[in-house]
Amino acid sequence: MATTTTREPLYGSTPSVDGSNAGDVEAGRNILEAIWRRSNGRRHALVGLTAVLGIGALVGAAQRFGGGGATGLGAKDLRTVEFTVDLGCMSEKVMEKVPIADFFDYDITGVGVVFRGDDPDCEFGGASRDCGRLDLVRDGYSMKWKGTKTVRADEEYAFTLTNSKGDSFAELGHNRRFPKVEPLADSSCLERVAAGGGTYLNRVVSKDSQPATGGGYKISFPFGGCRFGGCEVTIKLTAVVGPNSGSADNVYAVEERFARSEPWKPYKGHFSIVSSGEYNTWGLDTQDGTLKWTRNADFNQITDDNWVQVSNNARHKSNPPDGPAVDFDVGYKKVYCVTKSVEKAGGRIWARNVDGSGDWEISGSYSTSRLVQVTIGRTHLWGVNGVNNLYKCRDPCVAGSTWDYEGASVKQIEVGDEDAFIVKTGGKTLQRNSADGTKGWTNVPLPSTITAIDQVAVGATSLWILDTSGGIHACNLPCAGGAAITAVPGAPKNIISIDSGKVIHD
Repeated sequence: MATTTTREPLYGSTPSVDGSNAGDVEAGRNILEAIWRRSNGRRHALVGLTAVLGIGALVGAAQRFGGGGATGLGAKDLRTVEFTVDLGCMSEKVMEKVPIADFFDYDITGVGVVFRGDDPDCEFGGASRDCGRLDLVRDGYSMKWKGTKTVRADEEYAFTLTNSKGDSFAELGHNRRFPKVEPLADSSCLERVAAGGGTYLNRVVSKDSQPATGGGYKISFPFGGCRFGGCEVTIKLTAVVGPNSGSADNVYAVEERFARSEPWKPYKGHFSIVSSGEYNTWGLDTQDGTLKWTRNADFNQITDDNWVQVSNNARHKSNPPDGPAVDFDVGYKKVYCVTKSVEKAGGRIWARNVDGSGDWEISGSYSTSRLVQVTIGRTHLWGVNGVNNLYKCRDPCVAGSTWDYEGASVKQIEVGDEDAFIVKTGGKTLQRNSADGTKGWTNVPLPSTITAIDQVAVGATSLWILDTSGGIHACNLPCAGGAAITAVPGAPKNIISIDSGKVIHD
């Protein structure tokens, strides 16, 4: 992990936004002179610091620090804290308020914690930039970053980010570079701290640390947010955008309940097809045709190391390899795929565990079962073959299982928890049935805004429709059609594949 800490701005203890305490700066110089002379003699930050701090903060610093040490503190005043910051659910509101333009156009390379501390020169990064800073380490492939430090019980702190360009900023609000907006962080978990003639919203250890099993304390928040414990959402709606080749990252995802109201976030990965299950998502890599999977909780904006490669070369007994997969769907226990067509009716059908373990196993007859597209529900595997015929097989669909014919002229089938939808050839007709196919197919009228359907996905609450121009539309399940189908404004443009995760069943 990079530890670049340049350009760390001073946050938290800035003058009031109207400049009402600016007249106290000159008087404050004498106080800081005394502190510096008694402590470490570092006067290089004197002018910058007094320009930021008002006389109230300087007097407080002299009273609190008394020369740069946390003197007189007993063991009960100190605590060892495991700090965790989650980058997985930063809101657009937070990201738009970054005082450094285009900050998130660069990868995040460093995450840390800065403290108000015992020395004014180190305050929230301070003029020394890195003094008092705790660099955090990413927890596996997740978006959480962790680190442990012994601090005083009333220590004020802020989480901070550094990008690959070397720019850094902390999450605390009112500051000289960004003075006339509400605090960057959601204020519900912050302490009001008086300093320099103003009141500032800072994180304070005593307010949010919780005793941890085995001793010590834990603090865990999203960056710029107040949900204790970090992000609660799990990625459930995933899309990839064109072109469907090359190494450019093209994965977008969003929690389904926010998909119509918030922009979808870009993530690392380059795929032509994606499919999401309860907890895992699979993708077909655009560079080398390999299959990869990741936990939904590990969807990552920082690295693509979270994607685990799986063999995309199924074979049966002594027969030659059958791969690669051209379509697949992730279920509750198995991921099912169909391989490249060996005849007009399609390729063979295979299955393996959703976590990538085990090996590929044939589904149905090795010699006669043929499909070009599959989807798995809670009770049945459905599929369409190369001549647009529809079939279903009871799950688990294993070697020797029977495929039942269910209709003709079908372009795509998609099954959710309770509902199944088919797109008829031509893409202008949408029909609905129960997930097990027992209620019969009924038409779902399309609005005039959709000229033709490319693909549909069935989520926990909604039907998601990808039209042939790459636009996304949504309809609350079971979907009445017509005016109930509306455009999704925050979705990325030029989508080529979309899938919604399975409903979680404990």
